[in-house]
Amino acid sequence: MDRIVYSSIAAKGTDTPDVFEIVEISARNNPKRAVTGFLLYDADRFLQMIEGPALALQALLEELEADPRHHTIEVLHRSAADERWFPDWEMKHLISFSAEPALEELRRKLSTKPGGREIFALVDGFLGK
Repeated sequence: MDRIVYSSIAAKGTDTPDVFEIVEISARNNPKRAVTGFLLYDADRFLQMIEGPALALQALLEELEADPRHHTIEVLHRSAADERWFPDWEMKHLISFSAEPALEELRRKLSTKPGGREIFALVDGFLGK
């Protein structure tokens, strides 16, 4: 199993309903792929962490690169994973991420994981903190 964090830029015209559609489709498709994780959307940018079988993640990255709703995908972190950090999050959406409770929930989950602080630092950097 692997864990990947990537960022991308939303295509012009991508708005909140589009993001909700992305989350809905991900939540429906990811269990079939054994993929879990979270998606952040801030202004016109995405940050996503996905975890699951290495081949499934590679196939998903290839699909994401072909998705016209975003571009300039940059893998920020990739590592092998011994266990899932988010087994119940088919694709947790944290769209209105200025809300402190969502940020605290993510911080709490990541703070207990080996390497989780590194992932949270990517979240902080994404949010400009």
